[in-house]
Amino acid sequence: MGIHIRRPDEYVRPAGRMLLDDCFRASGEFYASGAYYFQESLSRFPAGQKVEAELVPEPHNPWDARAVACDVDGQRVGYLPAVSAKMWHDVVRAWNRAGFAVYVEATTNRWTTNDDKDRFGLTLPKYDWASLTDLAEAAGLRTAWAAAMSGLTEQQRLLLREDGGYTPDASALRALLRKRSQHPAFQWGTSKDSESLSDRMPFWYGYFVREQMRAEQERLRHARHIRSRLLHTFKDEIARRRQGEREHARDLRREEDRRALELQREGRRVADIAAELGLTHKQAESALSRARDAAGVPATRTQDLQSERRRQAAQAVSLKRSGLARAQIARAMGRSADTVDELLKDGLFHEAPEDHPERLQLARRCVELRAAGLVKEEVLARLGVSRKQALRAFRDASSLPGTG
Repeated sequence: MGIHIRRPDEYVRPAGRMLLDDCFRASGEFYASGAYYFQESLSRFPAGQKVEAELVPEPHNPWDARAVACDVDGQRVGYLPAVSAKMWHDVVRAWNRAGFAVYVEATTNRWTTNDDKDRFGLTLPKYDWASLTDLAEAAGLRTAWAAAMSGLTEQQRLLLREDGGYTPDASALRALLRKRSQHPAFQWGTSKDSESLSDRMPFWYGYFVREQMRAEQERLRHARHIRSRLLHTFKDEIARRRQGEREHARDLRREEDRRALELQREGRRVADIAAELGLTHKQAESALSRARDAAGVPATRTQDLQSERRRQAAQAVSLKRSGLARAQIARAMGRSADTVDELLKDGLFHEAPEDHPERLQLARRCVELRAAGLVKEEVLARLGVSRKQALRAFRDASSLPGTG
């Protein structure tokens, strides 16, 4: 490796000046490369002297087209290491095009070799990754990258994403390489630097591809997070609504149960309660059972209910014979007029069943069917009358002599 002789017009210092140490804080330091070739220039400085090193891109350097030299007072004294130069070359050139020469605050150093010879070097500040990417963004490299990508096909842009933008498909790289003159913001390495197009590709091409991929992944994660939150909220809302519906249904059922028990206390039969509340006979019985449990009312035996029914029927007949009208009886007993009608009919039948032959016949038929071993529902079905009449016949059968 020799020393690159710059052409007179290869680097013209811009009028503006930017000292990176004024903008960023160094996170460390490292030695400049190639100081061995510039001992004479470095020997002018005492050890430990602070100097401003100008970063000078060398795109025509035959040994490294992305080299970045370090000049002090216009004389070259070293280089950025090759790995760093790949990243810094395009950034420095972008700022040069913007009208700024780029400087860093360096320190000269001196040491003595084993053969008692003095050697001279340069220590450069090391900046963190965030500082470098801020410089690249501010210099417009992302915009320039987007312009370069717009000249590719969708398939070629997808191929650039292979291996996260580190070693993309060669066909996509060749497409970019053919158009490199249209995008002067980026410096390609030469075939002397490497035979691999991936190694020769401008560093920022791969970096911005990876940044784009990370941004897309972040947007996807964010979208999934939002979707998850919406689904969670939606499920919670459904659960709340269902809970509200269940509570409303329980309230309606408790009101229904309460009303069923109230009607029974008025002397209404289960069939009448079912008809008034729009329930089946079984549902009405269940409602009464729940209501009694909720009210702490002990379950009443069928025999007790029948006895209470006969007592109320006898009371209604007695009040009728005392001269009270139906409405007056209803008020006196705290029952509805319809209930009083039923009680009067039952009371008269209980006093003289023979005076009501059709009703008596149904009651005796019930007795026969029950004696044959049929259960209640089977008996009701065999009578061939309406359910209301059948239920009344079933009650009447229990009141006939010898069937208690």
